[in-house]
Amino acid sequence: LGTDSEQWDKKLVHTHIRSFPIEIHTLGTLDAVHAHMVSSSIRSDEVKIIYLVDDGTHVSQGDILVKLDPTRFEEKVHALKAEIEALSAAVKAGEQMLEWEKNNVAGELKNGEYQLKIARLDLKKLVEGDAPHEIIQREEAAKAARENMDQYASYLDELNALKQQGYDYPAETSLARKKLAELEGVYQSAVVKLETYRDHIFPLLKEMAIAKVEKAKQDLIQIQKLGTSRIAQTMADLEAIRAKLTSAEKALQKAETDLSKTTIKAPFSGIAILYETYRSGEKRKPRVGDLAIQNQPLLYLPDISQMLVKTRVREIDLHKIALDQEAVVTVDAYPDKKYAGRINFIGSLAANRSEYRAGEKYFGVTVRLNDGDMRLRPGMTARVSIQADHVLNALTLPVQAVFKDTDHNYCYLYKGGWFKKTAIHIGRHNADYIEVISGLNENDAVSLVKPDPDKILSVDS
Repeated sequence: LGTDSEQWDKKLVHTHIRSFPIEIHTLGTLDAVHAHMVSSSIRSDEVKIIYLVDDGTHVSQGDILVKLDPTRFEEKVHALKAEIEALSAAVKAGEQMLEWEKNNVAGELKNGEYQLKIARLDLKKLVEGDAPHEIIQREEAAKAARENMDQYASYLDELNALKQQGYDYPAETSLARKKLAELEGVYQSAVVKLETYRDHIFPLLKEMAIAKVEKAKQDLIQIQKLGTSRIAQTMADLEAIRAKLTSAEKALQKAETDLSKTTIKAPFSGIAILYETYRSGEKRKPRVGDLAIQNQPLLYLPDISQMLVKTRVREIDLHKIALDQEAVVTVDAYPDKKYAGRINFIGSLAANRSEYRAGEKYFGVTVRLNDGDMRLRPGMTARVSIQADHVLNALTLPVQAVFKDTDHNYCYLYKGGWFKKTAIHIGRHNADYIEVISGLNENDAVSLVKPDPDKILSVDS
């Protein structure tokens, strides 16, 4: 090496048996494990903010964060309560009307059934009672008239016989003839009355009684139809009022819910951070008098008692980490303080990082701190050191002494002023040291840089 030997001594290192940790270092951002974005959930863009907690205020669970103007909701609740009271009274009146209508229809049906029964009884009385009795009476009257007529006819015959024998009673005979003629008229009248009632009056009375029965039937059917219709209409009117009452009750429930939403309280303890976004054409934080648009963030409430770090690791380091693996976190704001943590999330999808060289991919990782520190804030820069492995008593070289080509790893072994390209089999490594499994011995000297070609002997097969 001639006059350059001292310079090359600085470029040579020796293999040594040593132990070293394998760590993954990455940069991330602090965030709260539990956080809540506070916004108005009222479906309206006309609700004004009348109170807003100061930015950066420490709040406890249940503390008021935001108050929205409740006036319109209070008025709506009052109006709906009055409407519900009126509708409730209308429902009671409708229920009473329905019961009255049912009772009224039942009474009409009962009366209709009674009239039908009376008509049937009148028909039966006529057919089975009055008419047969009347016919019998008329038949008996005709028979009695016939017998009287026959009796006087016999008496007249006897008077005529006595006259032929020489005993003439002219006055008596004249009287008998006159009486006989009268009785014949009575008999003919009785026969006519019998025949008229039996053949004409009775059939007519029977048809009239049957017609009354049919009318009573039709009246009962009509009462049933009209009664059913009246009850159905009354029930429909009642259901319409009930539907209005149900709708008003739902509207009241929503109005009361909206009224309760005008006061927004902290769901847990944390720091109230007013959220900056575009409002009225400018990007700023909310303030009293602003309109609270539904779901537009008003403030961010992180629970700083439990913090985590959101970071990423390179794809080539992914196999070195696992859930619950220990990590050490330092925060730029407090560099002398170290926080212990564990990996609680490893992303399943890779993402490119534009700030690094093209093609290099990263996976999201979350490290949860074991202990809290009330000084920590979301958004602070955090540095994470993940203890991936530990190499114990292994033959090692600085990582700068190992070179790589397409087929294998190698180094330049120094012997007697010359360098020999020597293939080696390597193992685990960190940013400083690499484990040499085979190809070198302890205290071998190797070059940290590639020597001049005229100083390299040959490739070790």
